[in-house]
Amino acid sequence: MRTPARVLGLAAAFVVTFIAGSAAAWADQPASDAWPAGEDRSHLYLLVLFGGGTLGLFVLISLFGLLTARNNYVPPAPGTDIEVAASSSPVHHH
Repeated sequence: MRTPARVLGLAAAFVVTFIAGSAAAWADQPASDAWPAGEDRSHLYLLVLFGGGTLGLFVLISLFGLLTARNNYVPPAPGTDIEVAASSSPVHHH
């Protein structure tokens, strides 16, 4: 398979996935008159619904991160004492 064919296949897969995924977004109301028309939503309502939910989630995650954050452990400064091993022979592992 050559590179142009791979690129064309990838582009075709993207277009098909995009159309299939966005089909549900196009169906914002029933296609026939058998269903009653839904109530109109204002732009302010939609802005609060989507923007407010996103902003609220951002604030919630930020608060959770702040409340669960811990200070970094800072070890004490090294001392000048020299620790001597119990024996000077190397340890042999079996």
